[in-house]
Amino acid sequence: MKLGLKKLSLGKKVITLDIDSTAIRLLETRGDRVTKWASVSLEPGEVEGEVVSNPQALSTKVKQLMASSGIKGKKVSASFSGLYSVSRILPLSNLPGGLTTPQAVLEAASEIMPVDTDKLYLSWQTIATGEGAQEVFVVGVPQDIIDAEVRALRAAGINPHILDLKTMALARVVNREQALILNIEPSSFDIVVVVNGVPQIMRTIAWEQDKLTTDDKVEHLATTLRLTADFYSSRHPDTPLDPATPLFITGQMSGDPALREKLQARLGYPFEPLAPPLKYPENLPVSQYAVNIGLALKGMTPSKEVGQGDFFPPDINFLPAVYHPWKPSARQLYSLGAVIVALFLLFQLYQVTSDALAKTANLQQRYDILNNELQKRQLEIKDRAPLQTAIDEYRTISNMDGNFTEDLKVINSEATEHGVQLQSISHASDSITINWQADSYTAIENYLEALEKSGRFSTPIPRPVTGFPFVTSGPTLLEPKTGE
Repeated sequence: MKLGLKKLSLGKKVITLDIDSTAIRLLETRGDRVTKWASVSLEPGEVEGEVVSNPQALSTKVKQLMASSGIKGKKVSASFSGLYSVSRILPLSNLPGGLTTPQAVLEAASEIMPVDTDKLYLSWQTIATGEGAQEVFVVGVPQDIIDAEVRALRAAGINPHILDLKTMALARVVNREQALILNIEPSSFDIVVVVNGVPQIMRTIAWEQDKLTTDDKVEHLATTLRLTADFYSSRHPDTPLDPATPLFITGQMSGDPALREKLQARLGYPFEPLAPPLKYPENLPVSQYAVNIGLALKGMTPSKEVGQGDFFPPDINFLPAVYHPWKPSARQLYSLGAVIVALFLLFQLYQVTSDALAKTANLQQRYDILNNELQKRQLEIKDRAPLQTAIDEYRTISNMDGNFTEDLKVINSEATEHGVQLQSISHASDSITINWQADSYTAIENYLEALEKSGRFSTPIPRPVTGFPFVTSGPTLLEPKTGE
């Protein structure tokens, strides 16, 4: 079901910029209509691992693209990759007045997220409210990814007033309450699981697809998508992902007919073409500009008000406060005037200082009461069972990460010992997926038996389907034993 959205302001000009490791895509909208678009390829080394490694070269490319396309503007909405980013939905108790304080979110995030939050820019938004509790959507982005992109844009004379995660822009352009999104780019691909209009899972995975055949690409993408969907369903056994969930394929490589056709045949979810709520020319490759369109739709809030138990899609500006230009707000100007008036009155009424001291004491008493209430609320947060479950899960992940290097040594050494070639190794929160190839099924069987005997993985390890012709390549899911 589509989400109801408020319309864009008519005539408003919006310029969006999408940068990945191989290309830059620009798009301009006016109101609810796409007016211009353009793209340019990037040279190797300008963006590496989805991080801007050569800000000066990238800024030159952006300026050249704007000049040649006629898409000009000092303020743009830009995207950034979700590689190395983490997101969580945190349950929090309602504080007095229904407020969500930054300190409460930071404390909960630092206990649950499997990374050092000091090296992240944290952004969040309340996505659901209930009796005495709320759910907060929190995203942590590595600071070097944001800093490098902002430096490159400023070098091009561009002031990014909005930064948005690519996966969240994709969820916005799909505009569905429940959906699967597979965004395929030459250097990485994104998988987004949307439930209740909220991106519950967002994964960005780097890959070297140039070395793979079309069939290998399809198998890798389909397997990763299936594992992600299964992971969500295992975490929500009462409400698993509906097999009828629509699948949307976007990104630069979505324009490959052979890849799209084989993916649709391989995946069991019904495929739906992208139909964004904008007017656009027929020759616009919508699926390739999906991120840009999602950026242009930013600010189209749900048409219904949020009530008890309701969900609504997060709409977060990830531009850190340090990059916001400072200007006094109306409230600050009003406060300054109030301070001046107060000083004048205090000067005139200095004889009533005793009364002011009494009021100060009263304010101190009210502060102490509120502080005690906040401390009680913090204790309630720590005692909540859902948060404890999340902490246990985080400890499990931490234990697993501590042994991951040893797991890799066993996986690689046993593969060499038994003549098995490892094509790729993917590390999720509680599992390792290996893609292997061997000259015979016997070599694979001996390899998997050796992994079982190593004692590092849960047994039995799943075997490929036997029978003629014998399987000599494919994926295997390993579950490392944690805490050992």
